[in-house]
Amino acid sequence: MPGQAAADTAQPGIANPSPATASFCVHVRQAADQSEPAGPVATMQAELVTRRTQFSSCDECRRSRVACDASSRGQPEDSEEPVSCTRCLKRQKPCTFKSDSEWLSVIYQTGYETVFGSWMGRYGNPFSCLYLHVKTTLGIVGANLTRTDNAFADKHVSISYLCRQLDKWMADDSGAGNTSARDDAQERLIDESLRSTTAAFSSRWLPLATGASSDDPETSALMQNLWRYARRDMLRVINRPCYRSMLSLFLFALTPIPVGISEEEEVDGISGQACVHAALQHIQVLRARQRNLHFSGSKVSPYLKKHIIPTSPGSIDTFNFIHAESTAYWAALTFDTSASLTLNCRSLLSSGLFGYEEELCWRLIRSKAKMFDDAAQGWSTNSLDMTDERANQIVAVGSGWKLLAWKLTAVFKEALRDGHDESRVLKAYNAVVDAIKQFDLIFRPHLDACQRRMQFLGQQAKLHSLMLHYHLSILMLVDIIEATERFDLLRGVRDAAADAENTVMNTLVFGLHNTYTVTLDPGVVSPTSERDGGQRKNSSITVPLTSIDPYPHHIVAGVQLVRKAVERDYGEGKIANESYENLQAMLEQTLSLLPQSSKSVRAARTKLATPSESGASEPRQDPYGSMQGQYAE
Repeated sequence: MPGQAAADTAQPGIANPSPATASFCVHVRQAADQSEPAGPVATMQAELVTRRTQFSSCDECRRSRVACDASSRGQPEDSEEPVSCTRCLKRQKPCTFKSDSEWLSVIYQTGYETVFGSWMGRYGNPFSCLYLHVKTTLGIVGANLTRTDNAFADKHVSISYLCRQLDKWMADDSGAGNTSARDDAQERLIDESLRSTTAAFSSRWLPLATGASSDDPETSALMQNLWRYARRDMLRVINRPCYRSMLSLFLFALTPIPVGISEEEEVDGISGQACVHAALQHIQVLRARQRNLHFSGSKVSPYLKKHIIPTSPGSIDTFNFIHAESTAYWAALTFDTSASLTLNCRSLLSSGLFGYEEELCWRLIRSKAKMFDDAAQGWSTNSLDMTDERANQIVAVGSGWKLLAWKLTAVFKEALRDGHDESRVLKAYNAVVDAIKQFDLIFRPHLDACQRRMQFLGQQAKLHSLMLHYHLSILMLVDIIEATERFDLLRGVRDAAADAENTVMNTLVFGLHNTYTVTLDPGVVSPTSERDGGQRKNSSITVPLTSIDPYPHHIVAGVQLVRKAVERDYGEGKIANESYENLQAMLEQTLSLLPQSSKSVRAARTKLATPSESGASEPRQDPYGSMQGQYAE
C-alpha cells in the first residue's frame, strides 16, 4: 500500500514519546513476530507482552531499592532494543519490568475476559443450547470432544482465542495453504494491532498494577501514546475484515480517551462509534464469506436436516466452526444492541423496527429462559443452597435476558425518536414492560438468593454486573420517556423504576464495600520472591470491585441517573439532609475509584461536585452523552 511504510515509521499524531514509552511500543511491535502460545489462557498471556508498564525503576533496581535512570536514558538511533538503566548495563543484567506487565495482563484477563467470557459461555450464549442439542443428537460427546470443542463449550470463552481460531479456520478452509510474503506481513499487522489495542484498553488500570498515580507524567504519557498508537492501528484493520480486526475495533471503542488528549486531537481521527460500525460491517462480511465457504462448497451443512451428517473428525471441526462463528456473532450483537441504546444510532444487525422478532438469537434467549425456569422449579430460594456453579449459571442466563431488555428498550427509543405510529410505539413499550415482568418472575428470586449468599461465593460471582446493567436499562427507559414528555407511559413502569433506583444504588455501594483479589500466576517469580531466594510465591493485590469493573462507563451512567433520582427526592422532601449528604458522598467515592485517566470519569466527577439548588430541576443530560465519541458497549 503506497505510503504504508512511511506511516509505520513516522507514527503520525504520536507526539514525541519518552524513551521508556518508545521502548514499550517497540516491544509490543516485536511481540507480534513471536509465535502464538497454544490455548486460550496462554494466548491471553501473550496479549500484553509489555516490557515497560512502570517507568520509575526496573525490577532489579526495585529489588535493591536504589534509583533507576531507565526512563531518563535516551534510546540509541536506529536501534529497536529497549533502553536499559546504567546499573543493569554495568552489571550486565537484563533490565526488565516484567512484574508490572504481568499484572496488567492478569487484570485484563480477570476483568474484561471473565465478564465478557461468561456471556459467551455455555450458560450465557443462546446459541450454545442449540449447538449442544445437535451434538448430543449426533452422538458427538464424551471422548469425541476435542480441546477446541471444550474451549468453546466452557462456562467462560476467551473472545481473543475465539477470534484467532476462527481466522485460522477461515484461512484453512479457503485453501490458502501457501501464503505470500505480503499475506504474512498483513497477518503480522493484524496481530500487532490487536496487541496494541489490548494494551491501550488495559492501560487505564495501570495505577492498580504499579501504584503510580494517573497524574504521574510518565504514566499519563504512556496512556496517551498507547491510545494514539491504537487509534492509528484502526486504520490498518478497518479495511482488513477478519475476526481479530473486529475485536480490535470493538476494544478500541471501549477504550477511554485519556486525560491530556486535546479536543482537536479527539476529532482529528476515527471515533469509537465509527469503530463499532466498522466492526459490525466486518461481522456481516465474514458471515457472508462463511456461508459461501460452507454452504456452496463440498462440505455438508448441518442446517440441512434431510442430509445425513457423518460424525468424522472433519464434521466435528465443522460443528466447532459454526458454534464459534455463532458465538462471535453473539458478541457482535452485544455491541450492536448496546450502541443502539446508549448512542443515538440504529441497530446494524437487525432490519426494521421489529425485525428482531424473526431473528433466531432473540427467540433462543426466550427459549433458554423457559428452559432455565423449568429446571429451576425444583431449586430452593434458600440462600444456603446457593453454590458457585449455580450462581454463575443464574447470572449468565440472566445476562442473556438483560441483553434482550436492552434490545427492547432500544427499539422503544427508536420508535419514539423516529416518530413511528402510536400503535408501533405502544407495541414496543408493552414489549419492554412484559420483559421486566418476566425478569422479575424468572430470575429475580434466584438473584436475590445469590445476593444474600454473596459473601460466601467465589470472586467470579461477585465480579458480574448483571444487576447494575439490567436495571440501567429501566432507568434509561424512564429517561427516554421523560425526554420525549410521554408522561402517560410512566404509570406502567413507576414501580419498576423505583426498584431500579434502589437496586442500582445498592449495587454501587456493594462495589465500594467488597473487594476482589488479583493474583499473579504462581509460576511467575516476583521481585519479593527473588529477594527471598528465588522461591515461587503468589503475589496479589486486593482492590474494591468498582476499581476493576470492566465497564466503568456503565457505572458512570448509573451514578448520573441515581444522582438525578436523589436530587428529585431531596427536592420533594423525601430524603433528609443527612441522608442526602451520605448518598452524595457514596456517589463521589464510586467515581473516585474508577480509572482517573478517563476524560469522561473526570467530567462526571466535576459534574457531581457542582452543587445544585434545592428543588431546582436541572436540564436533562444524556447519561452517555460525554462518552459517545469513545464508548459504545
